[in-house]
Amino acid sequence: MVPAVFEVGAALFGACVGSFLNVVVWRLPQEDPARRSLGGRSHCPKCGAQIRWFDNMPVLGWVLLRGRARCCGNSISWRYPFVEALTGGLFFALWSWPPFGPVIVENASGAAIDSAAAAAFGFHAIFASLLVACTFIDFDTQLLPDVLTKPGMATGVAGGLWPGIAGAVADDPMTPLALRTVLASLLGLVVGGGVTWGIRAAGTAVFRREAMGFGDVKFLAMIGAFLGWRGALLSLFLGCIFGAAVGGVAAVRGGLGLRIPFGPWLALGAVVSLFFEAPILEVLFVTWPEWQRTSPTAKWFLLAAALLSLSALFALVRRGRRR
Repeated sequence: MVPAVFEVGAALFGACVGSFLNVVVWRLPQEDPARRSLGGRSHCPKCGAQIRWFDNMPVLGWVLLRGRARCCGNSISWRYPFVEALTGGLFFALWSWPPFGPVIVENASGAAIDSAAAAAFGFHAIFASLLVACTFIDFDTQLLPDVLTKPGMATGVAGGLWPGIAGAVADDPMTPLALRTVLASLLGLVVGGGVTWGIRAAGTAVFRREAMGFGDVKFLAMIGAFLGWRGALLSLFLGCIFGAAVGGVAAVRGGLGLRIPFGPWLALGAVVSLFFEAPILEVLFVTWPEWQRTSPTAKWFLLAAALLSLSALFALVRRGRRR
């Protein structure tokens, strides 16, 4: 019963944080400095009336209002409860399947709070919140604001110093653990930002136009500060797969001219890496190579996959030329 109470509490707390993130996503990109402020009561974006506190309850307020503003009757976007539910779900997952370890542990004297795990939960909750906010701002504006990514880098490095959320760069017991863990975060920041900067520079040189926004460089640097260099590279790899899949579907449906932001897919890759980095790396570098060496059907599977990918590429190119 007690663990369930904490899990529900984490989800409710996350939903409340998601309600604040809706404010961040709406106000932060505003050009007017007065409207950019994150303080004060929320107002209806349609008529400007102040929103009552009971109408502002995460998810439940939208459901009770049936998606309509009480003040003017205009529809309320489904994205508000979605962001709240998404953030609540992420906080629930962080408590239920903590990447760093359980916050409450059993010992000889009963249940106790692991201070390092509790700190890691806090840092990971901040990380998840930054990913959610940056995702929806990027969807709306094609921008990843420095006011979120740069403090995110500093927060990730602080979490690397203690409790060491990015792991350690080495197992040398002669080197202080705090030094090894903060170096892991700094290395992740440098690798994440450096690799993305290199891809951006190469793409710009080849296509003679900006291939990737500099905000994506800082965003992956922030991700690396939290996840370390392996997590940064895995997030980039998964982000490319997710982005390519969505871009391919959009192209097939006639959206070849659609500009698809990369930040949301990096964020999705970061979430997957946060929870599943170890098993994914095990599959990529142990299970998959071993299967290729031992399975007689591996070469035919790879050939079929290559031909399918090539056919899809040709189809997209021909579709683009017809347009």
